Parts: sequence; C-alpha cells; structure tokens
Amino acid sequence: MKVRGFFDSARFGSGLVICPALVAILLAGCEKNSEIKVYRVSKAPLEESASQQQDAMPTNTAAPRMPGGLAATSSAAVTTPPNWEPQPLSQMRQASFLVRGGNGAIADISFVSLGTAAGNVFDNVNRWLDQLGQPPITEQKLGDIAQRLRTSLGDAVIVDLAGLPKDADPAKDGRIIAAMMTTADSTLFFKMRGNADLTEAQKGDFIKWVASVCSAQVETKSPQMAAMPPRDAGAAQIKWEMPEGWTEVPPSSMRYASFSAPAEEGGKIDISIVTFPGDGGSDADNVNRWRGQIGLAPVDENTLNSQIAPLKTADTTFSTTDIAGDKTRTIAAWARHDGRVWFFKATGPNAAVEKEKPNFVKFIESVRF
Repeated sequence: MKVRGFFDSARFGSGLVICPALVAILLAGCEKNSEIKVYRVSKAPLEESASQQQDAMPTNTAAPRMPGGLAATSSAAVTTPPNWEPQPLSQMRQASFLVRGGNGAIADISFVSLGTAAGNVFDNVNRWLDQLGQPPITEQKLGDIAQRLRTSLGDAVIVDLAGLPKDADPAKDGRIIAAMMTTADSTLFFKMRGNADLTEAQKGDFIKWVASVCSAQVETKSPQMAAMPPRDAGAAQIKWEMPEGWTEVPPSSMRYASFSAPAEEGGKIDISIVTFPGDGGSDADNVNRWRGQIGLAPVDENTLNSQIAPLKTADTTFSTTDIAGDKTRTIAAWARHDGRVWFFKATGPNAAVEKEKPNFVKFIESVRF
C-alpha cells in the first residue's frame, strides 16, 4: 500500500407532488427479492423503538430537537392509515406507530428530527444495512440505485433494504424502508422496520404518509421556512471545464455529475461530483471511508492529516488526498461552500489514475461556484 502526496506528478496551471401514478411507478420498479432498493422522496421513518434509539442514533449527531421552521407532526395536520396504531412518543420520536399483520407480524414506524450533523445518506444506509445483518455497499453502488423524488420541502432519499439479522424474529424484522432529508438546519428521518411481507404491503401507505408530513411542514409557512430556498437552488451554482478525453455520463440521483476517462486494456476511471447540505462529516471519516472502498485499513487522525494537502483555486481552497491500494487508486478533492460540501473523486487502476491526475487537478482548478 502506498499513500501519495496529492501534488505528486501533478502539474498546476494558473414541489411536493406525488400522484398515484408516480407512486405506482416507483413501487412497480421494485423487485421484491432485490436486496437493496433506493427511492428518492421526502422524509421517511428511521430511528428504532424507544429501547433501541440510543444505539441507532447516527454518529456525529447533534442533540435531538425540534428544528426551527418545522412544525410538530400532529394528527390534525397529517393523515395516517386507519390500521396504524399510535404509540407513546419518546424524547427521540416526533411520531410513532405500530402496524399489525397476520400470524403476529408487526412493523414499527417512526419520524425523528436531528441536527445537520446526523451523517450523510451513504453512512446512514450502511448503518441500516448493518442493523439487518447485511454487508455495507459502496458509494458508487448507492449512486447507481438511488432515485430522486422532489417535494416542496426539498429532496429526500428513500431506501428499501432487506435482510434478517442473526437470531431475529422474522415476524418482527427483515426489512427497513427509510428516508432521509436535510433541510437548512435539520436532518429528518422516517423509518418503517418489521416483517418483510408486511412492510412491503405497507409501502404505498408509508410513502403517502411521508408526503402528508411534508405537506404539513410546508403549510405552516413559518418565516424561516418561507425564506428557505429549494435544496437544488443551492446545488446548481457550479461550473467547470471538462478535460479533453473525458466523457460526461448521465449522473445518478446521488451524483451531481459523472464522468469517465479511459484506462488501458478497456478499463476506465470513474469520476464523480457529489454534494450534500451541511459539512458532510469529518475529513477523517470521509478519507477512511474512501480507503475502505479500495481495500485499505483506516488510519488515525494524525496520520490522515499528513495525507491531506490544500489546493487553492480562484474561488476557494480545496482539501485533497491521494490514496493508492494494491491495484486501485483514488484521488479526491473537497470543499465546503455556502452551506454545502462538494466531493470530487476519481477512482480507477493505479497507473491510469497516475496518468490522469494532471487533468483531474486542472478540472478542480476550473470549478466555479
């Protein structure tokens, strides 16, 4: 394993609308036996039942609170299915329900609001997979399977995950349908977890409930909410110059943009731009996650800091890193700008990434916010 300085070998130049048809399309696109399915919607339940909430809380999270500009979820404002049984609220939950099926099947449904440091979609999806006894997925895999659904409150990612933890009761576990959404000052989680077949049967009602909650939040029309721009408005202010030889490919809903650069023997380098509201987690967490994606063990913060170098551009200063494994290499640059974090990554065979690194650097230097 080699860890390279980023500058090695690089040359430097100078509305919420969810109609029944759309819901039907989303649900029809899901194969029941598929292990991981992702939808993009507004908010959906997440945290565990009261006894599990502490263990289930995302890392780096702020204290639970009612976010400014968001209304409390009340039965007067939100319509819930008649078979959903309201449950006592805890300190963590703003809404809590239980739904029952045949043969003792149950599913637990919740809505939780945390601070903006509650982690990004990728980290939370892998946390939910771990709760189901499943291995983590890569950032690229999540990007490939994610879909977006825009709402008047903003965008959210819905994931449908299947798996039964060891020694778990299949009447009470086996599937998680969850959604995550970040607003100006909050991260909103909705989650339904329980028997796999019952959870599947309740999916349509779950999505409608999520939509209803979003509508209720928008209808409060608080001054802070009224002044909050749509999420995409903050993400649409970036331009760049694409290097010669790169090909722009259709981005997934998790990616702002995607590119491909050729490598020898028919291979390719995958280049991505991803953005999230907030700070996107610590540099140590992000770099160690990228190390794990190419088969490297995590390093401590002091070692990691020595592997991060600044790259000053006309608009800002990026942090950069260059990580090389046995066969695969990742170079990355990231910056926090106007309340968002932007990640730029190139991953591919070692020699190909080494050859393409000067173009990647010029690409980063060309970015304008």
